[in-house]
Amino acid sequence: MSGMSGFDVLKTIRSRYPDGALPVIMVTARVDEVDRLIGLEAGADDYVCKPFSPREVVARVKVVLRRAASSAMWRTIPEHLPQKITVDSTLWTAQVGHQKLNLTPKEFKLLQALSQRPGRVLSRSQLLDAIGEDTLDVSERAVDSHMKNLRKKLVAVFPQCEPIRSVYGVGFVLDLP
Repeated sequence: MSGMSGFDVLKTIRSRYPDGALPVIMVTARVDEVDRLIGLEAGADDYVCKPFSPREVVARVKVVLRRAASSAMWRTIPEHLPQKITVDSTLWTAQVGHQKLNLTPKEFKLLQALSQRPGRVLSRSQLLDAIGEDTLDVSERAVDSHMKNLRKKLVAVFPQCEPIRSVYGVGFVLDLP
């Protein structure tokens, strides 16, 4: 890598995602035990030394993703996001600072799903599952209508940015500065 070492990149990632929400596997030519320990202690989820088997890397990626998905299921509630959004599923409330958001149940479930993975893109089908529309014969475009209303309510509180960003052909992401 030019300009930054892998350890510097890892530190930058962990400063942005301090809760470990973004899994990281270091693939490096540094094979010394000290380097592996530094990488793992700095927050890498796994450390793969060159040369490596592509099948082994695929297997390690699957394990890290499986671990990340299962840990996301056990997050505690209420959830606090950077930039002051709080979603409390036990009280069915969402607020920014001390300002309560007046959300419909579907808007609340969308915000809850997005807030559980800030910065990660969720597909329309994942969001349909989150709002409980998976048992009905509903188009994935129904998410767009609810998302439009949720965006309006969030933009009123965050006029300086677009808190929910569309990723063309993929889905939506909660993207706060």
